[in-house]
Order: sequence, then C-alpha cells, then structure tokens
Amino acid sequence: MHFPGKISVKPVPGLRLKSFSVLLFVSQLVIQKSFAQISDDFSDGNFTVNPSWSGTDTAFQVNGSFQLQLNSTAAGTSWLVTDFSLDPMQNTEWEFFVKQSFSPSGANYGRYYLASDQADLSGPLNGYYLQFGEAGSNDAVELFRQSGGTKVSVCRATVAAIAASFQLRVKVTRDPNGLWELETDYSGGTNFVLQASATDITHTASLYGGILCTYTVTNATRFYYDDIFIRTFRVPDVNPPQVVSLEATSSLSLRLVFSEDLETASAENINHYSVSPAVGNPASAILREDQKTVELSFSEEFVNGREATLSVENVKDLSGNMLSPTDTKFLYFVPHPVNFKDIIFSEFLPDPSPVVGLPEAEFAEVYNRGEHAIDLSRWTLADESASAQLAYCILLPGEYLILAAAANTEKFSSFGKVLPVPGFPSLNNSGDKLVLKQPDGGTIDSIRYAISWYQDDDKADGGWSLELIDPENICADKSNWVAAESDAGGSPGKQNSVLANKPDNRGPEIVSVFPITATTLVIAFNEKLESTIPPSDAFTIDPPLPVDAVQFADASLTAIQLSLAAPILPSKRYTITISEVYDCPGNEIQEDLSRTDFVLAEKAVPGDIVVNEILFNPRPTGVDFVEVYNHSDKTIDLKNWSLRNFTGTGNSAVISPEHLLIDSKEYKVFTEDKNVLKGEYLSGIEVNFSEIGLPPLNDDHGSVSIIDDRGMVVDSMQYSDRMHAAFVRDDEGISLERISFSIPGGEESNWRSASSASGFATPGYVNSNVRSDFPPDEGSVVVEPEIIQPYVQAHDFAQIKYRFGQGGFIANVRVLDQMGRPIREIAGNELLGTEGFFRWDGDLDDGSLARTGYYMVWFEIFDDSGMVITYRKRVAVF
Repeated sequence: MHFPGKISVKPVPGLRLKSFSVLLFVSQLVIQKSFAQISDDFSDGNFTVNPSWSGTDTAFQVNGSFQLQLNSTAAGTSWLVTDFSLDPMQNTEWEFFVKQSFSPSGANYGRYYLASDQADLSGPLNGYYLQFGEAGSNDAVELFRQSGGTKVSVCRATVAAIAASFQLRVKVTRDPNGLWELETDYSGGTNFVLQASATDITHTASLYGGILCTYTVTNATRFYYDDIFIRTFRVPDVNPPQVVSLEATSSLSLRLVFSEDLETASAENINHYSVSPAVGNPASAILREDQKTVELSFSEEFVNGREATLSVENVKDLSGNMLSPTDTKFLYFVPHPVNFKDIIFSEFLPDPSPVVGLPEAEFAEVYNRGEHAIDLSRWTLADESASAQLAYCILLPGEYLILAAAANTEKFSSFGKVLPVPGFPSLNNSGDKLVLKQPDGGTIDSIRYAISWYQDDDKADGGWSLELIDPENICADKSNWVAAESDAGGSPGKQNSVLANKPDNRGPEIVSVFPITATTLVIAFNEKLESTIPPSDAFTIDPPLPVDAVQFADASLTAIQLSLAAPILPSKRYTITISEVYDCPGNEIQEDLSRTDFVLAEKAVPGDIVVNEILFNPRPTGVDFVEVYNHSDKTIDLKNWSLRNFTGTGNSAVISPEHLLIDSKEYKVFTEDKNVLKGEYLSGIEVNFSEIGLPPLNDDHGSVSIIDDRGMVVDSMQYSDRMHAAFVRDDEGISLERISFSIPGGEESNWRSASSASGFATPGYVNSNVRSDFPPDEGSVVVEPEIIQPYVQAHDFAQIKYRFGQGGFIANVRVLDQMGRPIREIAGNELLGTEGFFRWDGDLDDGSLARTGYYMVWFEIFDDSGMVITYRKRVAVF
C-alpha cells in the first residue's frame, strides 16, 4: 500500500525558537497551513532515498508488497532512523501502519520513535516513542517519554488489544500545548478511534524519527511498517505581540524587543511609548531590520539607579493584532566611585528583648548620604567575630536600607526597604565593632559602639535601637548616637526619630596623657583627629622634655604618640601644653583645654597600696564597696590589677583593663554602682569612685586581697562581722575602717566600725577612725588619748602604743581600777614585734562599759632571759 505522491520537506527555516513557551503563542500567529511533512510508502522499492533511512540497515528490506520488513538472521535489536527536525514541535501529526505477526512479549516488541534528539535509537536519548508489546498478556499500544535511559509512560491504549498477532494503523497528534492524542484502527484501516490522551511538554524539539525492533531468532522477519506520514501545521495568528526584553542602553535610550515582527507605522509612533516618572514620550522610535527591535531615544535623562516604568500600547504585529497597554520596569545604572562615609550606619538594634514595638530580631540600618546610587553587591558586613556578604541591591542617594538575617527579613518588610543577609553577624548587647566594606576590602564606615551610647539606663536594657543623630557629622562617634525616641523603640527604614543638626564646632579635648615607657607618651583625645600629623613643636612639656617624633597611636586617630629625647622621671609631675591639633571637622584644640599634667607610674611593692575600708553588708538599698589607699610616695598604675576574696568563692574582679593612676596618698573606691553608693553616703568623694564587678563579699566573713598585674599580693585583710564595735547592734550599711597604715591589714585590732558622725562610712576620703602614726620613743609605752569618752567620736577608745628596740618580748596588758583590781585583760602572754598597739574600748571583761573614773594600764614585758619590765600609764573613762 502506498500514497501516490512522496516528498520529504524540512521545517520552514527562521522559525526555530528557544523555548516551547514562546512557541505556544508564535504557532498561532499565521493562518493554519501545513509547512513540513514526511511520507514514505516504500513504493520505490528502497528505504535509502527520498527519504533516507539509516541505522542497522542490513537487517531490513523492502518486500514485494512494498513494505519495510525486518529481515534479520539472528536475535537482537535493529533500528532505522530518518531526519525529522522540529524545534519546537508545532501542531504535529504522525500516521503509519504496523504489523507484528507474532504474540508480543518482553523479548519481542517494536517501537516507533515519534521524536528523538539522537540518531542511535538503541542508546540514551531524549524523545517520545510508541511501544508495541510487553511482558505478560496485557499488551497495549503505549506512548512513552524517554529521558536519557529513563522511560516514563505518557498514555496507554486498550489493554490486551495487541496481545496476539496484529496489524493496525496508528495516528498520534500533539498540539502546541503538549496535548498528546493516541488513535488506532485495529483493522489496519483509517477509521481511527481515540484510545488515550495526556499532556507532556518535557521535550519540545526533535532531530530524528524511526523504528526499533527487539526480537528473538524466530521473530527476526515478522515486523512490518508502511505508509509512514508526518506533517506539522501552523495555526492562525490571533495573539498580539508581547514585550520580550527591555534594556536601558544609556541615560537617554532604551532597546525594546518584541516577540514577533511588527508593523512599522505603529512601532515607530512615539506616542505609543512613555516612561514614568517624569521622562515622558521618546523623541524618536526606530524599528530595526529584524522587525522585532525598537530603539527609543529620549530628551530627559533617566535617574541613575532608580527603577522606572515604560508603558507601551497600540503596537501592532504583521497580522494587525494590537498590543494592549503594557507596563515594563527597567533600571538604568552606571556605577560611580564610592568615597569613605558615602554609606554610613544610621541605626542598629543589638538587644531586641524585651520587645517595645520593633520585631524581636537584630538589625543594622545603613544610609546613602552620597550623591550617587550604589550597588551593594559583594559588600561585606562584619563585626569582630563574623562577616557576611551582601547581595545585589541598589541604594539611592538619601535612601535607608535595613540589613537583617535572612530568617528575619519578613519581620521588617513593613518598616521599609530590607536586604536579607545570610550569616548576619550577631550584635553583642554590651558593645561591638561594626564594619562595612567594599568588595575590594576598602572600609566605607565603621563604628565601635558601647552600651553607654544609649545615655539611658532603662533603654539600654533592651528593645530600643541606637540611632545616629546627625548623618552629616561623619567625624563624631559616641557623641552622635543616642537611644531612639520613637514609641516603637526605633525607626528602621526611615528618617531617625532623633534626627538633628549637630555640627561639631568645638575643638578636641585631652582625655588622658600616659607615659607607656620613660621615653614614650600617649595623649588620648575625646574625638577623632584630622589625619595630618601635628608638628613636634605643637607639644611643650614642663619641666622641659624635647619631642623627637610624633605619630598616631592607632588607626582610630583618637590618640597621638610622642617619642621623647630625654626620659621621664618616675613619679615626677610634668605639664604638657598642646597647640595646632585639629579634630576631624577641622576645629583647633581650645587653649583652656590644651594643658594637663602627667606622671610616670612606678612598680608597686607590698604595702604600697592597702585595703583601707570595706563595706560587706550594705543596706538593702545599697551596694558593697572596697576602698584602697596609696600609702607610698609613688604614682602607681592599677591597670590589670584585681581584687580577690580568697575566703569565699575565690573569684576576682579586674580593677581596670585601661590605665588607672593612683597618686601618692590618694584614695580609690571600687563598687558596682557609683550612683547608688553616692546616694547612700552623701559625703563620699565621687571623683574617687570606679565601677567594677566586685567579687562576692559574704555578710558574715570573708577576705579582700589586692593583686597587682604580675599576680603578686600587695595587701590583704580578713573581715568578720565580729570586728564591728561591741556597741553596734546592726552592722547593715556600716563599713569597717583601717585605723593605721603602719599596722598590717591582717591585724584584726587595726579595724574599727565607721562612726555615726561620718554617716557610717567614708568612701573616697580619710577614715573616721584614723589615728596619728606618731610613734612613742623607743623602749616606751604611750596611751592615746588618756581620756576615753565612749560616745564622742575619735575619743571612744584608746590606743596603747608600744615601740621597742627589738622584737620577741612577751607581753601581759591589763586595765586596773583605783583599787588595783584587774577589770579588763587586753593581752595575755602576747608575742610582740618591735612596735604596734593594743586597743581598749573602755569596756570590762564581761563586755559592759566601765564606770566613769580613773584607771591604770598595766603593761608588762619579759623575755626568756628573765628580764621583766612593767609600764604603768594613766587612763580615764568619762
């Protein structure tokens, strides 16, 4: 059987597109017309020409009935293929006759490949095929999709319809939407009946079609094919053209590409195009030779980095279909060099809990204070322990951007423009360093914040952001930041709630001057300085010390280091006067703030710094404190010194990680809250207070040791509530004061309750119990004062001082009444040093107060040689 005319036609050139989705609407643009077909009824007696079939061609023949027949002599798989190029598949129809004169099985079956991207049908390929035969007795004509070596059923005809020997005619159609329909006439005629249908658009192109036979030797000649006919159609074009792409080629031009050829008059009508905002219609519109591309030129420039919209309407294709009004967004962007501080940090939330009104998530906000749009692609956001890379984002001049962890982006979407940052650095609540860098590593902005920047203790507890006050004051650091004032707790994505014009019109101030060596001096300022290094003659030191060299101490530009030509003498006070030093905005240091003193600190030895006062059982409203005193003639640096309670947990507290000088005869008070301590003791000298985290001090007993930066114990004392005066009923809020600096702090008798007249503590100034260190003559005993007045401050006890030429005496000390009877034993067989003192509080052995009257101190010493000396001293109680 055959068709009288036989042709082989390639698909119409020029219509190959890149995706099936584009085909769907292109295939409907013109009047339906057959434009490619293949037919072969083998009536010419061969399969090698018109069209040409190739493959395992020795296994096939055209028989006497002009049918293509398998003609093999051994079991195997044979196939023939012919060119069938469609990219993409249009409306396509396949029709052919097939006969298998045996019962199909898993080892005997045929395939017809409707489409394939490979010529070798026996190997991996992408395409579709019909299979005739399978294992079991449910054989049916079945359409498969093949992807590489994987086969998936698309649809299946009547079950068991070809379980025995058969001849049939098949028709398969596929429309542009991927709908496959399978029809058969099991008698071999043309009365087709729809058997199955399904949609599959996995593969959209073809290069080959053909047949494949798998067989045993008994069936090596029982496959027949005939009347192979394939054709494709175009459908009528009823759809308007669509915008495929839009590109800004300059600040004044756009290139617009459509999906199909356009009518010239409508494509070049400038009234059919308009750009918003502000730009309007183009000055010209030119349709290029490809009939799909329109070049638009404008008189008004596009704003660099700002997204705009092109509106198009009334443009027609060659079939007269008109484009409906269509809006397409585009971006014109040309990068410009970015300068330091063009992008700045303007707000951040390090502690989002407890929630005030903002999401419970950290964020950092940046602001473009420059003149150009900036692409943040591959920029880096980092703190001191982690960094994260930013994704593509154009930030316009005057625009704010919220940076947050990717998981928290949605939480901030209602506040403003947000950029998700995978690996967003965790912001430390107490303080951290934030850095923003360009892809080349150049720093654009950095801040080192501290919790003190809030300037509000309540807001520092969490839920409130820190906001930049003046974005134009790029030189200021902590002075330009404060807690947000917005009721929501912050203002991410928009102008800050604390925005104000805060120009810096004041010159820098000296914060400290510290000699780090005998010939190196570091001067710290309260703000960043101009990057130009001042001349050496800008620094005058008195007594004179010539300045050899000047440099910045570090990259922060807040400190200057001087190298001196002569050494600084230890503990000698010098005065430095500074001029020609300018801050970052250019303000010169003011004359009244340009002078200060400095001293070269010396190393301490034990006893130089002593524990002088301690409050370990404060009132419920108060705080503990420890006071130390510089008993030496040196100036000493307390940097990296610590206080430790060896009796309790053994915990220690660093006094200061920075330089902290204590001058000779100066007091320093360490507490956890200076304000609370000042409120409890109004006479306290607040300038001597320092806040540190004290080691735990138990209310009943414990110890305090001073440890220097080398780990050496400089002084220590053990305290107990029993050390308070016998007349103190409740020791809450009453400190223990050191009586004498000459007596070791470990001597329990050297401590006394602070007087009521002093307010029960003397933090930062001289103790209420201090006694003159004027010693008695060698070999003598002195009672001071001789009159005890129990209720008069500074006269409520007597010191029984002694001083001998040698130590090692044994002492018995008693107080006798007028009748010579002992009323109070002060010391019994006490081993003495060379000097010291005992104390009598005017009490009896039973703890009661002695009666008013005259008494005698009986002080007896003796040694192992038999020498005995007795001293008798008057004392009275009134």
